[in-house]
Amino acid sequence: MIFAITTLGCKVNQYESQLLREALVERGWCEQPFSSPGADVYIVNTCTVTHRSDAQARNLIRRALKFGARVIATGCQAKVYPDEIRRISHTVAVMPFEEMGEALGVSIPRRITGFCGHGRAFVNIQQGCSNHCTFCIVPGARGVPWSRPAQEIVEEISGLYDAGFREIVLSGINIGLYEGGVAALLERVLACTAMPRVRISSIEPWTLTDELIRLVSEEPRMCRHLHIPLQSGSDTILRRMGRPYTARYYRGLVENIRSLSSEMSIGSDVIVGFPGEGEHEFEETHSLLRDIGISYLHVFPFSPRPGTPAAAWSARPDSRAVKERVALLRDLSLRKREEFIRSQLGREAEVLVTHAHERSFQGITSHYLHAKAAGRVRVNDRVRVLLEEHCEGYVRGRLLG
Repeated sequence: MIFAITTLGCKVNQYESQLLREALVERGWCEQPFSSPGADVYIVNTCTVTHRSDAQARNLIRRALKFGARVIATGCQAKVYPDEIRRISHTVAVMPFEEMGEALGVSIPRRITGFCGHGRAFVNIQQGCSNHCTFCIVPGARGVPWSRPAQEIVEEISGLYDAGFREIVLSGINIGLYEGGVAALLERVLACTAMPRVRISSIEPWTLTDELIRLVSEEPRMCRHLHIPLQSGSDTILRRMGRPYTARYYRGLVENIRSLSSEMSIGSDVIVGFPGEGEHEFEETHSLLRDIGISYLHVFPFSPRPGTPAAAWSARPDSRAVKERVALLRDLSLRKREEFIRSQLGREAEVLVTHAHERSFQGITSHYLHAKAAGRVRVNDRVRVLLEEHCEGYVRGRLLG
């Protein structure tokens, strides 16, 4: 039997697709590219965080249906808005990920042993979220928070190290809710595994503890990179969003991180056009992000999710204003990224090789910079590179030693 799988959305989705991939291969299935005909089943692991991700999933489902094979939709959109998918065709099987094993006659493993198509491995540590931000549908898709046992995570990471991986990214729906604390889990991972590079994925500002900041700032094997969603720099909008912090709190958090590690790469997420956002509220966001030590931004126009409180609210800015504001923040992000990259030029960096070609390679630094250089290396090698030139989307460097 032949399967094809494509995955949209977050690192947790990527991790779950890998679990399913390994279960199918264990039972003798063979994988082929999703874009090619000839598979017995096509699997679309969907995301529903925005209208755009919904549309992408529906397009992939329609494309798979043209091959005339069995099509299964799983993931968050399949769980929250299954009828939207069923309207595409009654032949599409729609189910939550928890039912995929039974549907395909396989047993889903508790841990992964590899990560297809990636130079780094994502390791899921928890599921669910209890914050219920007014714009977010994820709690409805992922349920209440629960955490994986630390020993199971340690064993999985050790297995990935034995398989050749040299960086893992601890991931989850809201990793700051990990039972016992992310810092304690990291200390155990660092003590009990040989994994040389450990990174944490996006973490909410109110869950980022001083102990965790210290670990990421000082521990040599921790990547110097934090992604901390802001969403808005206006206290008025933050309250409407149900975000339990203020702009002043976020500013202080970034300043605290910078005091411990001036070279830390700090990313953030921002939503533009949330109901009630006027020029004043947007300027509060813009000025906050302009003034603090952010390294890059992910900017999203507000996407109302049916079933969330914010989807029913009026007082949304018009589409032209939203486009202008998105453009302003994306331009700010480019300037922030360029400023951070310039601060790294002329320095040596360890690069984890993610793609190796005959005479060149590319990879990622601890600070989450994408680097390219000439040289003969292998995927998952860790090499020293002198960062020399900022090119569009990456840094060009010179392989040392």
